[in-house]
Amino acid sequence: MELRLLSLVPDAPLPQRAPASTRPAVPPGYGVQEHCMPFTAACALGLLVPAPFDFGLCLPVELPAGVQGFRAPGPRDAASEDQRLFYVRDRASSRLRANAYSFDPLPFDDERGERAELRPVQPGLSFFERPDQAGLFKLHLPWVLRTPDGIDSLYGPPLNRPAPLELLSGLIESDWYAHPVNLVVRRPATGALHIRAGQIIAQVLFVARDSRRAQVQALSADSADAQALRNDLLRWFVAHRQDRSAYRRLARSKQGRLDGAKD
Repeated sequence: MELRLLSLVPDAPLPQRAPASTRPAVPPGYGVQEHCMPFTAACALGLLVPAPFDFGLCLPVELPAGVQGFRAPGPRDAASEDQRLFYVRDRASSRLRANAYSFDPLPFDDERGERAELRPVQPGLSFFERPDQAGLFKLHLPWVLRTPDGIDSLYGPPLNRPAPLELLSGLIESDWYAHPVNLVVRRPATGALHIRAGQIIAQVLFVARDSRRAQVQALSADSADAQALRNDLLRWFVAHRQDRSAYRRLARSKQGRLDGAKD
């Protein structure tokens, strides 16, 4: 599957194809997680999404040098007000200043037929107005991802990797949607949050739209399909008894196979 990605600012950390392994060196011996192909196949799904800039949430005394803290807008209960401040570090190379991006200009012909430009300005972090969503905020990504027809993009936490943010998952019809995705993040209830540019914060998986929903049929115990599955299960037990790595040997896909690993 081919994807098209348009960065809307220069020098933005961009998503990269997810590798099967979650660590640079795999220890020797049987039983390490990289021997589990279902684990590594999941790790290798889709793209890893890096943070586009430095940001965080902490007490005023914990603010990193060179940043300006700010409070999330919206109603607050003074008796229980969170003393922590958000911050976003300017990233001049990506035209991010004071928590606002200046996207690349979009040229068009105006109503008089003259050439003009739209110069979008988008936030880095933004916040919800409703009190019941005060515990959430948005992280805006400065790029657009286009998938083939009928393929959706599912954004969520990294699979089998550290998740520095508590993300809410979102499904985007990315074969036509032409706006940068905004990741919705749950604000930590306590403590500090510090995210650096390039740090992996999410993973995007690709889902065929016609396979979003499935119908499950419970098989009758005496049906032919049930007997066929029992026979497959019996063959699996026999194969696994002969080779503990039978799944890797029998798998129909190369997804999740590590370079140099024996099948």
